[in-house]
Amino acid sequence: MFFVGEHADSQLPQGIPFINIKIGQVAAAITFFRKELVNKVVFAGAVKRPNFNDLSLDVKGASWLLKLGKSIFAGDDVLLRSVAELLNKEGFEIISGTELIGDKAFVENGILSQKKPKKSDWLDIQKGFNVAKAIGQLDIGQSVVICNGDVLGVECVEGTDALIKRCSELRKQSTGGVLVKVSKPQQDQRLDLPTVGISTLENLHTYGFLGLAVESEHCIVLDKEKFIEKANELSMFFVGIDNEYGHK
Repeated sequence: MFFVGEHADSQLPQGIPFINIKIGQVAAAITFFRKELVNKVVFAGAVKRPNFNDLSLDVKGASWLLKLGKSIFAGDDVLLRSVAELLNKEGFEIISGTELIGDKAFVENGILSQKKPKKSDWLDIQKGFNVAKAIGQLDIGQSVVICNGDVLGVECVEGTDALIKRCSELRKQSTGGVLVKVSKPQQDQRLDLPTVGISTLENLHTYGFLGLAVESEHCIVLDKEKFIEKANELSMFFVGIDNEYGHK
């Protein structure tokens, strides 16, 4: 296992080998993998795109930067696919984290919380699903916030938490609205699967939103049981929706 600089959480069970590197230190990562006899790689966690001036490029990193070319300026999906392809060429197989944990991290279709969405919430969820799929097709983001039929915002490079805060300031009333998060239509299931955690719920609650909907079987929910417990504690709705519902 290796971590990337300030984006890393180094709290690991004792005995698990790891290396902490900065973005651009590709040779160090590959050397570490080969030393530890790694042949399969899992992408996990979030990494913010750095400023070019902040990159710590070694020779291998500089070579990769040139090979990545225009994909550096493309959406996350294109960039991650390009990085995965370079790792493949180095002899590493890229696998999805869900291959290790099965489907336990995914949610099933339906209402998962005690609180149920109202009719107006379902309309927002349906619209949000279709809008999120549309922006995903353009490799822009995975989330949207809808309130009473109004698209308050779509997720860009800012991330989900910043989206929630921004949309709370654009809402016509003080409370209301839903976050909808889906996978991109062209999603590589090994890379960048949409993910929500308890902090997402807490942020939605802090800014007065009513709940969230995620695409069933395609969105990872961290600590799923605790997540549902928190939704109930905060009196928020949490639902899983599929492609069929989004296009009713």
